[in-house]
Amino acid sequence: MLFTMAELFFEKVHWTFRSIQWGLQVPPTAKSWDYTNYHSDELLFPQVRRILKVWNFLRPFFASRDYDLYYNTHRNAMELFPVSKSGLASVQQTYPYGRRMYDNDDDAIMLFHSPRVWGARDIQGRDVVIKLVSDASTPSQELKILQYLNTEPVRSDPRNHTILVVDYLNINGLIFAVMPRWDCAFNAEFDTVEEILHCAETFFEAFEFLHEHRIFHGDFLCQNSGYNACVNSLKDDILTGVRNPSETWYAIYDFGASTMFPKEISLEDAVDPQCPRIGWKLRGLEIPTEPYNPFQYDMLSLGIELQQHVRHLENIIPELGPFFDKLTTVHKPPSAQEALAEFRRIRSGLSPSQLSHEVTTRWWRRGEVITKAEFRLDLQELEIE
Repeated sequence: MLFTMAELFFEKVHWTFRSIQWGLQVPPTAKSWDYTNYHSDELLFPQVRRILKVWNFLRPFFASRDYDLYYNTHRNAMELFPVSKSGLASVQQTYPYGRRMYDNDDDAIMLFHSPRVWGARDIQGRDVVIKLVSDASTPSQELKILQYLNTEPVRSDPRNHTILVVDYLNINGLIFAVMPRWDCAFNAEFDTVEEILHCAETFFEAFEFLHEHRIFHGDFLCQNSGYNACVNSLKDDILTGVRNPSETWYAIYDFGASTMFPKEISLEDAVDPQCPRIGWKLRGLEIPTEPYNPFQYDMLSLGIELQQHVRHLENIIPELGPFFDKLTTVHKPPSAQEALAEFRRIRSGLSPSQLSHEVTTRWWRRGEVITKAEFRLDLQELEIE
């Protein structure tokens, strides 16, 4: 939707009067939206409440661009629901939009986790996510990377398993990316060995592609990856039967910690003095004293995350043990190309009966395998508490 200069002027006037009416100043830069007091609930909660108010303040501006923001209730401000409109809830969502895995809008809960991210419905009733990615004065690395990943022929590369951007919105100098709502890649249950291997291979392929284009993701975690499904975020841990490889796609998103390096840089020799220090602690690793190769950091992060969700198959596929031992070695883990080739070699040696084998295990944690039955029991105990 294009706006005339007059329309933009009147929107700015409306923005100003609305700010006065609400007694609220919208953070003027993308960085100023971020929380700064994670280690103190007393200081963090006022920041959370303020950002919740900011998103609701912006509701009419997104509506003017044909996106209805999800709403939150007084019962729990962190639970977001679609705005129900007659006929729209039944709209079939096909790729690139996530398959609806909920029965009605009251069951379409999306949790508010990041200050920069909010759910919405477009004018055709499709579920999307809107993320603040930059401000207009200084384009961020995230914006540049998203724009690059969604240009041709980069977008058409079958290894480009990154979330598609369907729209960009510039609202008073703040730039938002609109993407299909794809919920967490790893929460729902995997039913067969093939489903798990399909998921893992997709992410190995994705990092081969990103690194080939010299893009360092910098923060691969469960919450920064998705699959083409919109689910109830409070019940996705117990979902089954939603991962048929013929209709399930996976994607990496959240490039807020990412960097695009020059094309001529060597993947083996690259170093980054700013390689995320928080990320090392988050993954239970010691922060290196010397600059670390960012692409090796990506592979280490990928290995640690996938190990939890894949290595519990070691009783069926013994080679997965040595594979992940090597991949999670801090000192020079395999490159994305090497890891993908080795993973495919392991997979190619499996029989059809092994691939269709029903999975009864759920996690691998520090050498311990957690079964699905144990996991469900833990969930029941948490609900009782």
